[in-house]
Amino acid sequence: MRKYYLDNLRWLIILILFPYHVLLIYSSIGSYYFHVANSSIANAFILTFAPWFMQLLFTIAGIATYYSLKRRDAKQYLKERVSKLLLPAVAGAIMVIPVSVYFGFLYSGYTGSFLSLWLSIFSHPLENLANGIIIGPLWFLLYLFIISVVALPLIMKYKKGEWRIPLEKVTVPKLLLGIIPLTIGSFFLNLYPDKSIVQFLLLFLAGYFLLSDDGVQEKLEDKRWPLFISFVVLTVIYVVIALSILSSSGDSATSTSIISLFLMKLYANVILWLGVLGVMGMGKHYLEFKNRTTLYLSAASFPIYIFHIIWVNLFAYYIIGWIPSMMALQVILTIALSFVFTIATIEVVRRIKGVRFLFGIKG
Repeated sequence: MRKYYLDNLRWLIILILFPYHVLLIYSSIGSYYFHVANSSIANAFILTFAPWFMQLLFTIAGIATYYSLKRRDAKQYLKERVSKLLLPAVAGAIMVIPVSVYFGFLYSGYTGSFLSLWLSIFSHPLENLANGIIIGPLWFLLYLFIISVVALPLIMKYKKGEWRIPLEKVTVPKLLLGIIPLTIGSFFLNLYPDKSIVQFLLLFLAGYFLLSDDGVQEKLEDKRWPLFISFVVLTVIYVVIALSILSSSGDSATSTSIISLFLMKLYANVILWLGVLGVMGMGKHYLEFKNRTTLYLSAASFPIYIFHIIWVNLFAYYIIGWIPSMMALQVILTIALSFVFTIATIEVVRRIKGVRFLFGIKG
């Protein structure tokens, strides 16, 4: 039986990327290709979601893999991963990301042509892949493809019954112990700045081996409020502390001990894991439904992810120039217009047979 609440959580998280990536432009935390201001409101929004929302996508992907491999063999699964993740990531890096880079560079004073910028980007592919220019937000598709391939041999051994996890003995307190490996994993293989592929692999595996179980999902639903309230409280504390650090005067370098760094990582991973478990519990209770809109957004979620950054950067560039002193209106218009044009782009691409398969879009 399909879990519609997981589909709904996926597209809701991806829709959050519209305000998230727009407000990144106004934050002091970082942005994709250009920076406008250092707004505390923007910082607060980013800090509220950054520790957990993309991590939840990897967890949901692990759960989805559990259901996918019930009706596919390993070869079919890999083929689907290539068509849905790898090919769109490559096509997006070549055809989508350079457009968003172009508008970011224009804001920063670039005066050359788009073709010159495109050639410049791909004349140093490894360097620009390492610094994030080529891949941009499509790091998620690339990471998920790598993780799917790496995890598959372990998953197939488990499916053969060579070993078994006693899922009936899994409780919410035992699940919370997952904070420890997630914290340790977050220190390793940050292939993209501050994004550990080890941590995302652990989340994917947790989704497949633990959270895909109906009994475990019911336990999360039963404990949804304690998990979610704890998550919200700790997130508020985290945001307040982080904002005070960001706004504090003086940027003199201070040494950070290994213990302090570990404790900071531990706190962030407490929020991460409570967010994953709490939001899943709330989703199972309140989001288990479908209608035409939810089914459309579910099917379009990955294409939305791929195309949205073009329109976010394009409209941000022009709107900031048109109304330079009205940040709130800039943000609202950029979010609204980028969403509308992203959906329009998907509908246009859907009708071009020779192109839609590049982005994993069905006719």
